[in-house]
Amino acid sequence: MTRPEEAAAAVVGSATGVLMAFVPCGHDTARRILPDTARRAGVGPTVAAHAVMALRGDGEGPGPGGRRRWERVLRSLIDDTLSAPAPLSDCAGPGLLPDLAVLRRRLHHFRALRRRTFAAPNDAVLRCRLEDASYTLCVLMGRRSTHLALRAAEELLTADRLDRPHRSQTPYR
Repeated sequence: MTRPEEAAAAVVGSATGVLMAFVPCGHDTARRILPDTARRAGVGPTVAAHAVMALRGDGEGPGPGGRRRWERVLRSLIDDTLSAPAPLSDCAGPGLLPDLAVLRRRLHHFRALRRRTFAAPNDAVLRCRLEDASYTLCVLMGRRSTHLALRAAEELLTADRLDRPHRSQTPYR
């Protein structure tokens, strides 16, 4: 690879990491959002990758309209991705519910990796770990998309928290 090609690949990799952390989604979905963004904006994938990085706060954003224009295009694509109809297999839910303590730990780990990946999207190891954490969450919740798995996990933990009897407000004697 030539120097410009390496730089372009690095920016695309970083933008993929930002999308994985922001949406949330897996690597494959993030890699689909990027060219769709470029196509809708009428630019190349490298320019779209720079725009994603600009949305993170790493600059003003390329081209006319700057950050606001890119934010509209990306938000539209992210909304399309998250509101796409779920496959029937994702609607039924998991056959067995995961252990709630394990689910809490995995969700905490996933959120921590999202924050770290968003802060350092050029770190390929973090992106790989986030992809693994996304996959684990999908398996635990019996879902095919990270977004649906995350939503299902949060609903399950919230329901558990609401179902627990409230502790007495009176202090121990």
